[in-house]
Amino acid sequence: MDFNLFFDIAALSILLFLVFSIVLKKQVIGLSNKLYLFVIGCTFVSAVFDILASLPHFPLPLLFALNTIFLFFRGLTAVSLFLYACNLGQVYYRLRKKRWLYILIFLPFLIFFIALIANFFTKWIFDYHPGPIYSRGPLMWISYAISYLYLSAAAALLFVSRRYHSRAQTIAVLVAFLTQVGASIFQFFVPNVLIEMFVASMTLLTLSLFVESPENFIDPRTMNFNYLSFAKDMKRRLDLKESFNILFINVTNTASLYNLYPHEQALAFNRACCASMQNKARDIDRTATVYYLGNATFAYTFDDRAQEEELGKMVEEEFQKPMTHNGISFLFTAKTCAVHCPEDCLNATDLIAFSTTFFDLTDKSSLDLAPFRKKEGNVLFELDHILERAIHEKSISAYYQGIYSLEKQDFIAAEALMRLTDPTFGLLMPGFMIPYAERRGKIVAMSHILTEKAFAFYADHLRGRLDYLEVNLSPSQLLDPRLAKEIEDLAKRYQIKPKEIVFEVTENTATTEDIVLRNNLEALLQQGYRLAIDDFGTGYSNLSRLLQFDIAILKFDRTMTNLLATGEQDDFFLGLFTIFRQRGIKLLFEGVETKKVAEKLEKMGADHIQGFYYSKTIPEEEFLKLIASKNGKPN
Repeated sequence: MDFNLFFDIAALSILLFLVFSIVLKKQVIGLSNKLYLFVIGCTFVSAVFDILASLPHFPLPLLFALNTIFLFFRGLTAVSLFLYACNLGQVYYRLRKKRWLYILIFLPFLIFFIALIANFFTKWIFDYHPGPIYSRGPLMWISYAISYLYLSAAAALLFVSRRYHSRAQTIAVLVAFLTQVGASIFQFFVPNVLIEMFVASMTLLTLSLFVESPENFIDPRTMNFNYLSFAKDMKRRLDLKESFNILFINVTNTASLYNLYPHEQALAFNRACCASMQNKARDIDRTATVYYLGNATFAYTFDDRAQEEELGKMVEEEFQKPMTHNGISFLFTAKTCAVHCPEDCLNATDLIAFSTTFFDLTDKSSLDLAPFRKKEGNVLFELDHILERAIHEKSISAYYQGIYSLEKQDFIAAEALMRLTDPTFGLLMPGFMIPYAERRGKIVAMSHILTEKAFAFYADHLRGRLDYLEVNLSPSQLLDPRLAKEIEDLAKRYQIKPKEIVFEVTENTATTEDIVLRNNLEALLQQGYRLAIDDFGTGYSNLSRLLQFDIAILKFDRTMTNLLATGEQDDFFLGLFTIFRQRGIKLLFEGVETKKVAEKLEKMGADHIQGFYYSKTIPEEEFLKLIASKNGKPN
């Protein structure tokens, strides 16, 4: 039989191009890439031995051995394509946990391998006769049946998992796999036209163009899987109800590294540190996969929960000592959080949202999710739904904390603070609810509800009893160009006078250069509202920028209150007091909880006090009882 080798030679050219492309794009990260490279290797070896077994110049025993090797690698190519499809369809995670499935998958190929070995004696699959003449045996169909079985199963698996891929990817891969099945059938009936390896190489080329694109799922800075890859993988695994674990790590001082060193040098150092951490994680758990989610946040996914403590210990130890590479030494700091899926989270959208907020939910180096795990689920992963429901039902509540005047020895004002009580999970702590709402773009709607309720409460119950009400404005609100008009409309609806409201913004917000934000502040000041600067002392702005606005009240953060209470910085505070008094700015200290601190503040010349010593943060009814009964007496 004379063989047409043109297609096999073309296949080798395509495969060499793919290998060159892989080397050029560094396409060797992750299981998908490795399986893809293995398929290329098997196809390449198959094409080479297909050509060699078709040449008439070799002795018959050698031709027999060459064709045996060809059939072996052709079958292995089909198996590896099926495993590749398992990985694309996310079934591979199940295979890793159920080893018996490996045996079941490889069983047909094992049967074929045994038949190939037996063919040396039986010649039931193929044989060579003098000439040389190639002839098929009665069991040659097994070779093709194996390929049909694996390729058809791969195509079916990809069709079932099509919701995890784009339409273009799904169609391209299915067409490529089915075309290969067709090529195998064609070669069965036309054995002298060696087209099968050519179609296999075209299949791999299609995969390279539509699926294996590392620039789409590899972060170039760290060479880890990126945010999009994480989102896609988590959706697959949660949809399949896989049990797995994630260790989130947020590096809190990466910006300092890039400020200290040239960008390229810092980038190389950062990449080397990431690779080192990744290797150590995989030494602990071979299933560990590392993703870089942006914003200096990493996610380590792993299967064995027993390894969680060891992984956490490794991370803790790495961040307690300086990391060194190519002459650079730097001590990173980080926050971590371990998540158990599906116990903590059943929804990929909630999980992804949590990955961008967890580091804002705690001041500690580690966020423990155990206290938030309820029978109904984990509160922190239900926040999206809780907040959406609260916005829709306008169930945001306003709680109030009294502001005490040291001069009048009585409450003169109150601060309206956002609270949310969910019917399922109860009262949510503002320390994690508000940062989450800000990052998820829900704080504007929530704050509008709070402002309206605060205006209504003041108009109905507090007018004539308190001088004014403080209402917080978040940075997101101030970036909304509609804010000033909405405030004006609310004031008209509830007949609120501007002098009755003090809007409170943080120090960092007040000194932001964003033009929309500054226009909103100026518009509110022009309408007659007063401005309070919250958390003074926690920002890094200079006083000249801060005092550009007509500030009515300056609120010192709890940390500044505690610092003043020590008596070690009295001269510093007295200097600040002099500067602000000259400008007519009232000084308010937050976080006052003891009589000793209150007396020290009164002696130093503070104007107002806010804290548990005089008033806790309480609902409307309790606050009305408080100001009616206390008459300025502390708790």
